[in-house]
Amino acid sequence: MGAARLLIAMAAWIVTAIPAAAQANTRLLLSSGTEVPGFGGMGFGPFSSLTMNGHQEIIFLTTLRSPRTEMRAVVRSSGVSFSVVAFQGLLGPYLLSTYDSFSAPSMNDSGVVAFSATLASTKPDIPKALVVKQEGGKLRTVATTLDSPPGLPDAKFEEFSAPIVISDGSVLFAARWTGKGEGSGLILTSPRGLQMVRLPAGVQLGPHDLLDPFFYGHDEAAFLRRGVSPDAATEQFFRAIAIQTFEQLQPPPTQTGELLAARTDAQPVQMLLIYLENGALQTALLAGDPAKPVMAKESLATSAVKPVGKIAGLTIGPHGNLIFAAAPADAPTDFALFCDCEGQANRLTTSADFLPITTAGGTKPILSLTADSQQTTAFIAPTMGGDNTAIYVTTIH
Repeated sequence: MGAARLLIAMAAWIVTAIPAAAQANTRLLLSSGTEVPGFGGMGFGPFSSLTMNGHQEIIFLTTLRSPRTEMRAVVRSSGVSFSVVAFQGLLGPYLLSTYDSFSAPSMNDSGVVAFSATLASTKPDIPKALVVKQEGGKLRTVATTLDSPPGLPDAKFEEFSAPIVISDGSVLFAARWTGKGEGSGLILTSPRGLQMVRLPAGVQLGPHDLLDPFFYGHDEAAFLRRGVSPDAATEQFFRAIAIQTFEQLQPPPTQTGELLAARTDAQPVQMLLIYLENGALQTALLAGDPAKPVMAKESLATSAVKPVGKIAGLTIGPHGNLIFAAAPADAPTDFALFCDCEGQANRLTTSADFLPITTAGGTKPILSLTADSQQTTAFIAPTMGGDNTAIYVTTIH
C-alpha cells in the first residue's frame, strides 16, 4: 500500500462529524503530590507519556517521590483506582536484576500493556534492556539485548524504542542491533516469534538510527527517526491528514477559511506510517509538507474559522475524528481542544474550561494528549510550582 492509499485509508475514518455545538466537561483526575496507593509516604511526581485505550483505562510514566528517594514508574488506572505496574528498583525478570528506567508504555483495548525498560545489574549475562508485555497480570519478556534480530544470528539487539500493543496483542517496536549485519528496523511479534517488518524503499536507516513512535491510534501508528522534533512531526502529520480529508469532501465546500497557515521556515519531516488492515501490517512513507496550509469549511450557523498558531497535541476522538490541542494565532494562551470534523474545525472546550490549565501552562499547557476514540479524552498539563503536572479528563457530549 502506497503513502497515498494509506492516507486515504486513515482519512476514511476521520470524516464522520460530531455536533458542532459539542460541550465538554474537564475534570482533574490526578495531580503531582497525591499519595501513591500501596506506597506509604510516597507521592506522585510529574506525569508523561499518557495513553488511553477504548475502555477509558490509562497508563503513563511518572516518578514516586518521598523526602528520601525518587523512583521512576509505570502506572495504570481505570479512572477510579491506580496501580503501579513497574518501578525503579523492582526485581526484574532476571535474577539479581532490577528495573532502572522505562519507555513510554502502550495499552490496547484488552488491557494488554507493553513497555521497554533498562535493567540494573552487575552480572554480564543479564540483558541491559528489554521489551516486556503484561497480560492478565503476568509479565513476560518479548525481546532482550541478549537476543538476535530475526534472520541475523550473529547480531544482538542493542536498543529498543517504546513498543506499541496492537489489538490482537502483538507487539510492534523499533530496535537497533550490533554485530554482523548491524542495523536498525521495525520488529513485530507473531505466533512464530519475532519477525522483521519490511520498510518502504525510501526509508534508509543506519546502524545508529532508531525509529520512535510519536503517534498512536487504533492499530495505526507513526514513527519518526530519533533526533527529529516530535512536535514538528505531530504538526505535519496533522497537516497531511487534515488536508487529505478536506480534499475528499463532496461536494467541495464553497465557504472556507485557513485553519493552519503554511510554514515557510520549516523543513519537511519524514514519517513512517504503520497501518493494520484485515490482519496485515501495511507501511508507507510520508513526507510532511509544511508549506501547504490547512483549510477548513465554514458554516453560516457558526462563527468564521479562526486560524490556530500550532498543533500542540493530537489524538483520535469520536468516530475517528482528529482531536487536536491548539490556540488561536491571535490569542496564543487561549488553548483549547478542537475537532477536525468533516473538514470543519469545532472548538470542544471553552476558555473557562481551560482557565486553570492555561494559567499554569502558559504557551505549552498540553504535554500529552490521548483519547478512547469515543467520548473521552485525557491529557497532561503543568500545574503551578516546579515540575508538577496533572492529568485531566474531558468528556465530549
